[in-house]
Amino acid sequence: MYSPHTIKNVLFGFILCFFASSAGICSYKEKPKSAATLRQQGINSQSEFYTRFRYKPIKGLEYEVGVNRRDPSSIIQVEGLYYVWYTRNESTTSKWLDADIWFATSPDGITWTEQGPAVTRGPQGSYDDFSVFTCNILVAEGKYYLCYQAETKTHNPSTKTGCGINVVGMAKADSPDGPWTKLPDPILRTAPDGKFELKNPNILWKKTVIEKGSWDSAAIHDPGIIPRWGKYWLYYKGHGIDDLLFADSRWGVAVADQPEGPYIKSEYNPVTNSGHEIWVWPYKDGIAALIDWAGPERDTIQYTSDGVNFEVMASVEDIPPAGGAYIADKFDDPDNGLGFSWGLCHYGRADWNFLVRFECDLAQGMKKNTEWTTFPHYSTIRDVLKDPARFNVPAEALRRRAVKSKVAE
Repeated sequence: MYSPHTIKNVLFGFILCFFASSAGICSYKEKPKSAATLRQQGINSQSEFYTRFRYKPIKGLEYEVGVNRRDPSSIIQVEGLYYVWYTRNESTTSKWLDADIWFATSPDGITWTEQGPAVTRGPQGSYDDFSVFTCNILVAEGKYYLCYQAETKTHNPSTKTGCGINVVGMAKADSPDGPWTKLPDPILRTAPDGKFELKNPNILWKKTVIEKGSWDSAAIHDPGIIPRWGKYWLYYKGHGIDDLLFADSRWGVAVADQPEGPYIKSEYNPVTNSGHEIWVWPYKDGIAALIDWAGPERDTIQYTSDGVNFEVMASVEDIPPAGGAYIADKFDDPDNGLGFSWGLCHYGRADWNFLVRFECDLAQGMKKNTEWTTFPHYSTIRDVLKDPARFNVPAEALRRRAVKSKVAE
């Protein structure tokens, strides 16, 4: 216990230092900090938004010669069964176009039974006669809604339709098993500005840009709707006419009072400066977002308390490609969103795309799995994996390493 005399002297010292500092006499200076230290949010691996992803095979939607399966939706559970929807085709020229939307069910999230098509392409001349793909599910007001990209074969520069110009369509059903009824018109379209000429109407990236237009003047992709704060928030990826390699894709949001719209684009768009596939979920009293490979803030998890202003919360790696998670409270508009721990994604670096399961630690209160040996992807280089001979590495050496890593797990 300090004596009153000691406390009095300490207080007098603080007061004296304050006035001396004001007069320029005190020489004490705060330790300088780098720009990186000033913007640091904390230790990355200790963030509640930090995770490392683990992967495992599934049955029923695995690799199959002649079939592409990719871009799974969020997963829902109805009467003890898990449901997922995804892009499916048997094309030899594209892995995601010339496609329909199929669905599958599972009792455990591991063994899946493919049930067949849910939403298929429209008749010739319709806005979705070429492809319906990259879908997501919404459960609202006692019904089920699928929102998805749609594309037509009809190239028309004046109306901006044709190869590569996507719109967002929607279908609804009373049951997750269907039947699904399409809405007659798209619920979201590209910005009306932006002009270009094509040398070949089937190859969008070989073009002459006449007018750049808005950030989402060329295409809108990967729609996903989340109920929050009594409204419906449709997030989507967009890119301009001068960015057709998606290297600078960003996200926008359009908001509606009803599941079917009308959806009004936010005046703040784009609301991210990065991100490819849309992946959002209710977390605590806001919305969390996983921003994957495109842009300056790639490979991060971000958070917004108002649906528009996202902040980087953590950096992550080896993100599930086009992941769709099982988020039990995604459509409840909860006061305290709880997060998730597993889902499905696609593997797109094979001759035929297929689905796999991922697991993570993004549910509230989960212990983070940070064991180094659990993650053998570190130090891998895709170019080496794709063509080891070019680097004078025997293919058997990579297989031996993979087996060794599997044993270590």
